[in-house]
Amino acid sequence: MRIYSHEVRSGTQSVERAILLLKLVAFASGNGVTLSDLVQQSALNRTTLHRLLKCLMQQGTIRFDSARKSYFLGPLMFQISVVSTQRVDLHALLSTALTRIAEDTGDTAFLSVRSDNHAIYIDRRAGSYPIKTFVVEVGTRRPLGIGAGSLTMLSALPEDEIRKVLKSNESNLAAYGMTEKKLMAAVAKTRKIGYASMPVEGLNGVVALGLPVLDALGAPIAAFSVAAIADRMSLSRQLEILQILRREADWLENSLRSNNVLDR
Repeated sequence: MRIYSHEVRSGTQSVERAILLLKLVAFASGNGVTLSDLVQQSALNRTTLHRLLKCLMQQGTIRFDSARKSYFLGPLMFQISVVSTQRVDLHALLSTALTRIAEDTGDTAFLSVRSDNHAIYIDRRAGSYPIKTFVVEVGTRRPLGIGAGSLTMLSALPEDEIRKVLKSNESNLAAYGMTEKKLMAAVAKTRKIGYASMPVEGLNGVVALGLPVLDALGAPIAAFSVAAIADRMSLSRQLEILQILRREADWLENSLRSNNVLDR
């Protein structure tokens, strides 16, 4: 599937292509990405692709695993990640908040982050309730708006940006039983009630709630969500869960702002 167009040329084309490859490798999560996948997804010819991959490997931003014949993020990317969060242990904050949500609700809690026009699920916690609802795997990448956490991030964007996101993802929505019109209706509902509440696509009897984490300017950078069987998702209980999500989102936003992380 082609996710980038090279029809518009500019003096920064090589930089744009290199960043595209980094994104494709990063989005593959722990599975890595093969050369054939990169050819298909980037729409670059093999000569150009080989040249860019060689350069990225020399700089340490990606690495090639010969045993699995796949590309992965390189050591430099992890070094950059460590440096960028050295003033605050971001993973510890996110993990702490997510754990509290799962413990206080008893249900499965998820953490997703925005990446351009998509959402990536980066962590989850199981609550104490015996019926588990692992509705999405860690590392899953979906168009922004698909899933409760993803939808609540989309809904927090300005109207014109929402339209741009939907236009970019238009060809991928059908795979999730969604259209632009239906997604706009879901955005309107989410904005009206202040949080995302929806049945989980493909799983009968499961409902999910979502609430965003915002930066200093009010832009969504992440989202917490909770999934549970419908019998546990009456309106009154949804409001109880919402209070927990708001508490943790507020705590996380305040913690990050006190360390100037969200003001960068």
